[in-house]
Amino acid sequence: MSAGTRLMDRWLGESSRIRVVDEASVALVREEVRRQGRALGLPNATTGAAVNVASELGYNQLAHARSGEMTIRRIERERVVGLEVVAADRGPGMASPIKALKGGARTFETARTGASLGVGLQAVLELSDETDFDVRMGEGTCVWARKFATSVPHRRAQIGVYGRPCPEETMSGDDALFLRREDELLLAIADGLGHGTPAREASETAMEAVASSSDDSPDRMLMRCHEALGQTRGAVMSVVCIHERHRVAAVGCAGNTSVHVYGTGAARRFSGASFVLGAPGRAPKILYEEHPLAPHDAVVLFTDGLTTKTDLQGELDLVLREHPIGIAEELVRRFARPNDDALVLVAR
Repeated sequence: MSAGTRLMDRWLGESSRIRVVDEASVALVREEVRRQGRALGLPNATTGAAVNVASELGYNQLAHARSGEMTIRRIERERVVGLEVVAADRGPGMASPIKALKGGARTFETARTGASLGVGLQAVLELSDETDFDVRMGEGTCVWARKFATSVPHRRAQIGVYGRPCPEETMSGDDALFLRREDELLLAIADGLGHGTPAREASETAMEAVASSSDDSPDRMLMRCHEALGQTRGAVMSVVCIHERHRVAAVGCAGNTSVHVYGTGAARRFSGASFVLGAPGRAPKILYEEHPLAPHDAVVLFTDGLTTKTDLQGELDLVLREHPIGIAEELVRRFARPNDDALVLVAR
């Protein structure tokens, strides 16, 4: 199974899927949104917005991806119901999510034409209550767009993941994961030792270990990862658990991945001691700290494919106004090393 297929399975889970291959497929997705909206008793305006979101995402898949699948899920938060539209593909990824979200031109790389217009994503952002993006250059893209029947009392963070492989490689050795659980948001990144397929096998094994131990604290999750990585090349990692209502982040780091927190106050930076999880014969060196978060703080996790000069201190226009996927793209553009995989996960 290819890395792109494994990503698709992770993104879409076990939900019923509709494969997007033509305009009739998009029509099926729209009708599924209407059917679920009626079953939930959603207001017409809510269902209509979700239909338009599904349509835009479906047509983007037709235009820019080699293949795509979509699923529609019932969601509920604080007794408010809604729909989540998930669109995942095995395409080449968005070269510039910032331009795509602003309706800019030449934002999608395609095998056939090299580039084309990224229309539709700006509308998705405007019509949805929350939108998450996971963009892996050369592997695929997933968009999660949520629409609720009414506004929900407590704001939740949106997510942006942006990664690209080392220029000589076709597959990145870095991986990332985010999970939403009630009032908690779990974030994780892993950098497999080296490059290419063996490195990716290690980072994917780490993500599987995080997902299977997601009820634990970050330091315990990293211990689980250390055990799981024993038969791989090993990996360095960061895991953050954010209690969104209480605004507290629990941070765990092992090795040279980093976690930064940016907002209106002073930046806070976390990094682990030199250690590779999965290395035999030594007890893991794990950093664990808890840190209070102000409203609208951006929590940034990144691999060592970004330089030690990586810093957004004082750049409030970027940190507070751009969608997290735009922040992630900008960090990779400015600070990625030319000879390494690079991956950034941003929650805000």
